[in-house]
Amino acid sequence: MMGGPPTVSVIIPTYNRASLVSAAVKSVMAQTHSELEIIIVDDGSSDGTEQMLRSFVEGSGGRISYIRQDNQGVSAARNNGVALARGEWIAFLDSDDVWLPEKLEWQFRALRQFGGRCGACYTNARFVYGADNKPTVFEVSGVLHREVIGVLTDATRLIVTPRRTMPIWLQTLIVRAELVRRAGGFDPQLRFGEDEDCVFRLACLTNFCFVNIPLVDIARAPARERHIGPSEMWDRFDFRLRQVQYRWDKWLDLSTDLPQDVRRLILRNLRSVHSGWANWYLWNEDYENARRAISRAARCDMTPGIALKWILTRVSPRLALRILALREGKRGDPSRVAW
Repeated sequence: MMGGPPTVSVIIPTYNRASLVSAAVKSVMAQTHSELEIIIVDDGSSDGTEQMLRSFVEGSGGRISYIRQDNQGVSAARNNGVALARGEWIAFLDSDDVWLPEKLEWQFRALRQFGGRCGACYTNARFVYGADNKPTVFEVSGVLHREVIGVLTDATRLIVTPRRTMPIWLQTLIVRAELVRRAGGFDPQLRFGEDEDCVFRLACLTNFCFVNIPLVDIARAPARERHIGPSEMWDRFDFRLRQVQYRWDKWLDLSTDLPQDVRRLILRNLRSVHSGWANWYLWNEDYENARRAISRAARCDMTPGIALKWILTRVSPRLALRILALREGKRGDPSRVAW
């Protein structure tokens, strides 16, 4: 048992990953920064996860807590972990990912240098799934920091700028516990993107520093293998679009203090969402709702493409549908079209 409270509370939500979660736990226990506690929140697993983890708890000397809840989703699991956290800092790890041993040590090195300006620190990470090639998050996102450690003062702008992937992943983040609580934790209404939502709200409260070293291995199995819920749900464009729209609307309403360029970027993203809804309605020959959706897109951000689609949905919606089919390649997924 540790002599005093931990400096870091590491929260690991898990659901039916008995074969994977042990590696995640072991990677935290192997950290060179040892003043930590691990809070594992089991979201109602039925695959023997509880029995397997009990042995970790019993042999941890009080460093590991295991909490079981009825299946409520990853946001509720993380929030329950935050409520129990005793550390001044909170870090998060998904149960199929692993940390490299010096992750926390490097982050505290950066925080000692920039801690007066930053309440959070993130690292680079590697995407891992089968192939020998393991691209890093910073490479894929196109955000290539020059320094080994440094400060990011425009995290909100970085998050809302469209790119292939988020540059700041929750698994790499350590943040002051009081900031997580001030930000309101995780939104249970989001079934994906809940981590991005929380990181954005944290970025509204503090600057981030970074460590430009890949110190986390992130598993990149197909989405239907990673997400909780019926697998067919994740293949539905309307489900994904509804989740994304909810998040952008929420961020737009979050604060009147957002920089104007960040608000403009959010509006452009909402334009794309409403244009996507117009595609969806056109594909389903629901022309009235297609007209409403493209009008909402135009109010967010008028572009030549949106203007053309606005005209076509009113003058000749069937022509708009034919253009959509040609651009989409008849794959049956209007989410593939930017028009």
